[in-house]
Amino acid sequence: MTATGSTELSRDESTPPPPWIIVPWPGAVVASAAVAVMIVTSVIAWPDMAAEIVTREADGRHGESVASRGVTAVAMPSILLVLTVLFSVILRADHELLKRTPLGLDRSPERARRVLSWTLVGLSVVLVVLHLGLLSLHTGARYPLEEAVAAAVGLLVVCLGVAAPLLAPGGSYTGGLERFRAAQGRLYRGAGIVLVLAGITTAVAAVLQPWLAMGIAVVSVGAVFLVVGLTAAVRAARRPSE
Repeated sequence: MTATGSTELSRDESTPPPPWIIVPWPGAVVASAAVAVMIVTSVIAWPDMAAEIVTREADGRHGESVASRGVTAVAMPSILLVLTVLFSVILRADHELLKRTPLGLDRSPERARRVLSWTLVGLSVVLVVLHLGLLSLHTGARYPLEEAVAAAVGLLVVCLGVAAPLLAPGGSYTGGLERFRAAQGRLYRGAGIVLVLAGITTAVAAVLQPWLAMGIAVVSVGAVFLVVGLTAAVRAARRPSE
């Protein structure tokens, strides 16, 4: 056996696989509370809900789309429950898929769990707000759906900003790829600050112009990750090989 092969075998054996279920606490607690809120509000609103609502009028290209109150009552809670379960098993699935590749080495399941936890917190708020808005369409209650969803998306962006320093990729490479991976770590700290500020701006703008707020959120997230990737690539290219 070669020295290289011996080293790789040792590294694989010395790193135990993560458990099959890694619940992203405390995000899962927030998600559970959000599901409970959605169930309770569905039960309270049920007697006043119209049997169906039209979600898209018919035109020459498609027919009319309708949503029943049964679907509306359970859709968002079900989605959030599925996401919570998925987030709890995805880390082991990720390990099984990538464990024999450079990307699968020297990674931290705990960092990934915390990222998923913060993401679940933000998604819980978005889905609760959306659920309440859909219920209002069935009951006819006044509800600022666009403004509320845009503000919730702003909170989701804030959560992504808090988690951003943990997003630096793991893995074990050599040469330029390793320099590119290493360069991203420090950049994500600054990216986190930008995302938090962008999320706050989105939430404030939601009160004035919801569609502008959504644009701020989407552009900010896309731009931040693009800048991180390009900056890391430039720094990796300029740093001499060791």
